[in-house]
Amino acid sequence: MMDAKGIESVIPHRGNMRMVDEIREFTDEHAIGIKYVRDDEFWCAGHFPGKPIMPGVLQIEALAQTACFLALKHLHLDNGKTLGYFTTMERIKFSHMVKPGDTLELHVDLIMHKMRLYKFHGIAMVDGQKVAEATFTAVMDNRNQ
Repeated sequence: MMDAKGIESVIPHRGNMRMVDEIREFTDEHAIGIKYVRDDEFWCAGHFPGKPIMPGVLQIEALAQTACFLALKHLHLDNGKTLGYFTTMERIKFSHMVKPGDTLELHVDLIMHKMRLYKFHGIAMVDGQKVAEATFTAVMDNRNQ
């Protein structure tokens, strides 16, 4: 298991934009990240007042950050100097709302990679129930190259 400090040693996301609190497991082709959805998140006051619901784009961002962790570990570029950029997002589906107090489990599988291009499939779950799903591609860009 890896905590926030360990995650930040691998991916560049910081502050409110780090959407992964733990990495529970990872191999070269699979990772499980955890996002504890808190009631003091920056989006709670406005999405929606009195009934906060985690924006779907942030759920997909959490999946993408878990995927970024996986790719950077796979490339052995876990030095905080490599960025991952979305190139495509496909088959995005949302099936249930995510609210403060939920624990978002982020299951990401590597579908393929070629050079610095990676394709992933991700499923976000709360209490064993799928809440979001997406297939997406990212390119890993090493800032030192």
